[in-house]
Amino acid sequence: MRSFFAWATALALLCAAAGSAAAQDQDQVTVAMQNSDAVARKLFSTLIERQIGAPVAPDKFWAYEVDFNLDGFSEIYGFVDQPDCDGTRCGLFLFVLEGETYREVLGDLPGVRLTDPARVFLGAFKRNGFLELQFDQSLAGWNGERYADIGSFPASTLYGSAYLDVCGKANPDDAAAPDGTGQSACQCRLERFQAIAFTQDQLDRYARYVADPISADNDADDGWDDTLNRSNDVVTGCEVVAGTSQWQPGYFQHGEQEQAERLDFDAFIDACKGQDWIVSHRKVGSPDRALGVCGCIARELPTYGVTQDQLDMLASYYRGEFSDNDLDSGQPDLLPGHDSAAEACLSQFPGK
Repeated sequence: MRSFFAWATALALLCAAAGSAAAQDQDQVTVAMQNSDAVARKLFSTLIERQIGAPVAPDKFWAYEVDFNLDGFSEIYGFVDQPDCDGTRCGLFLFVLEGETYREVLGDLPGVRLTDPARVFLGAFKRNGFLELQFDQSLAGWNGERYADIGSFPASTLYGSAYLDVCGKANPDDAAAPDGTGQSACQCRLERFQAIAFTQDQLDRYARYVADPISADNDADDGWDDTLNRSNDVVTGCEVVAGTSQWQPGYFQHGEQEQAERLDFDAFIDACKGQDWIVSHRKVGSPDRALGVCGCIARELPTYGVTQDQLDMLASYYRGEFSDNDLDSGQPDLLPGHDSAAEACLSQFPGK
């Protein structure tokens, strides 16, 4: 699995590439992915050591940035390789920043750590804000705190004729076109509403909205925003199944510089996450959140043209070895680029 940002960048570059420019664009994608992976490895190595109580040798794991809730901020997904893995201290791990801490969110799924990574896929639907994940034959969804077996979630039985009628009238092409399972788009939506335990009142209310969005009872104080958001997720999921759409990552204000250099971020992240003024920032407030925001800044800096020498200078700056004046005199664009990257990360940072 690759970062959604990397996938989006790759798609944009490859679509724009033509002739000899294609190879150069592909090189940019490769370097961007390598830098993303380098940041992910640093964060994963820190988190997995805490998780299992011992460091993992660099050649015994891989890690990627992913964005399973499409909020623009990365989760950390990785694999620890050990002979005769017991499924506890090795295998697949997924770390999500929730509140003050990173939590590992696959541990309650029996046997999932032992899944062949090549047999892990993104699901077509979101549940409680996160994309579902397919681990070989096991489908998992987000229960609000971690991934759980899809069979553990409640479902509902709905009377859907009124909804199917207004859906078909509002979307005649969608209603007639089969999705990947041979269903109509409207039938796919109805079945998904049942799978996520929509109540009859929620479905009827959404049907009234589909029939007449202007005059529908859309009082946000009565849970309408949640109903509409979940309904929109259902619509998109059915379009993904039909192959007519795809999930879009959260918007992130990147810098505009091409990434031409594979960087080593370890020293920068170590220096950054140890700063009291970062930990105490009103949007940060904990060591894990500092680790997350420093990882984000590290990933963003290359898009502002930061080289390895400049990244090392920033690490020294964090450690108090350089002042603002020292950097401004020799690298006048470095701190403004750093500040832009930090502002972008903090603006997208998950709430506590």
